[in-house]
Amino acid sequence: MEEFFERAQAFEQQMRDAQGDLERSVVTGRSADGTVTVLATGLGKLQAVRVDPAVYEQRDAEALQEAIAQAVRAAAANAGRLAEQKMGPVEITLH
Repeated sequence: MEEFFERAQAFEQQMRDAQGDLERSVVTGRSADGTVTVLATGLGKLQAVRVDPAVYEQRDAEALQEAIAQAVRAAAANAGRLAEQKMGPVEITLH
């Protein structure tokens, strides 16, 4: 029984360590056209959104909205892959 608890404690510490690594990690996501880049932590906390200034010359709000959505989805997918590598299957939602 003691061995079981020791293993459980070791596993819990591994998960805490992995979570700490994910909090410090930064992932990116880019829109298909490369005009928008999103940075987020490995846990999905949004850090920054960068927009190519050339987008403003086009004055196409719909295209910009889609580019932002693509970049956010890509960052969430990248965070999910990183989290899965560190912790096993998880679902990441950007917030």
